[in-house]
Amino acid sequence: MEELATVSSRPVASLGTGLHRARCTRPALVGQMAASLQKHGQLTPMVAVERGGKLELIDGFKRHAAALQLGLTTLLVRVAALDETSQWAAMLALNQGPARMTELEEALIIREIVKAGLTQLQVAQLVGRHKSWVSRRMGLVERLHPELVEGMRLGILHPGVARRLLGLPPGNQLQVATAAQTARLGPRDTELLVSLWQRAKDAEIRKQLLAQPAAALKVAFPELVRAAPDPRLTPGGQQLRWLLPQLAGLAAKVARQLPPSRQDLHLLAPYLARARQEISRLASALGPAASGASASASDAAGAPGSSSS
Repeated sequence: MEELATVSSRPVASLGTGLHRARCTRPALVGQMAASLQKHGQLTPMVAVERGGKLELIDGFKRHAAALQLGLTTLLVRVAALDETSQWAAMLALNQGPARMTELEEALIIREIVKAGLTQLQVAQLVGRHKSWVSRRMGLVERLHPELVEGMRLGILHPGVARRLLGLPPGNQLQVATAAQTARLGPRDTELLVSLWQRAKDAEIRKQLLAQPAAALKVAFPELVRAAPDPRLTPGGQQLRWLLPQLAGLAAKVARQLPPSRQDLHLLAPYLARARQEISRLASALGPAASGASASASDAAGAPGSSSS
């Protein structure tokens, strides 16, 4: 990015925010920024470019929104001499580190650069990234329904949920996203719902999946249903209470697939050997644990005041 001009104080009302179309709305972060401005003042100047005699922000949108909330009239701004393609690359460069952009914001900026006529390879060279990084960002906005992109931009749709919908046609993405949001499904459960949807070819079954997604997931994946915490257990015990039913369910599924066919046996041999080794170690650990649990249960049953039915 070219050398920036010296910092100057500018009226808040004179600063344009049209380039915010490539950024996400995050009210909580604006609130944090407002608190910081009140306590410390403006620590870092914003960055803007001049377009048609007006300043357009490329960095500092949260500071601008926070200033409006607080009723501030001026802010410190640097003006960069950048063309309309370089301004987007600068926006990326100015938002690295701990407070970096979301993946969607990066994707929206990459889309703006591509609109200027650059190939993905040229974009990668401009922003100092690998072509595959650019391709993944473009895929996020090209393959996702526009309403879902806007939902993410406005902070309504979780980016992790949106990524799980990319394998569906755009029209179905909207349907499944609505069901997932209504049921308050997270990214993992949304991914499982998408897998059920793709396997179900019957329209009525798909309709039931959308009507009761949480119930459908419990039936299809009972091992993933987390039981309510038991206050008597330590954190380690809580984790075991969650993992052991999954282990039992997975073991039963694997047992149903054994032995493998002769065609698969050669290729699966290393995996089978590793599984046998780990299961042997697990069995050695489970034996004493189970014996200890039985002894503990017997002691509790024989303790004074205990009764049997």
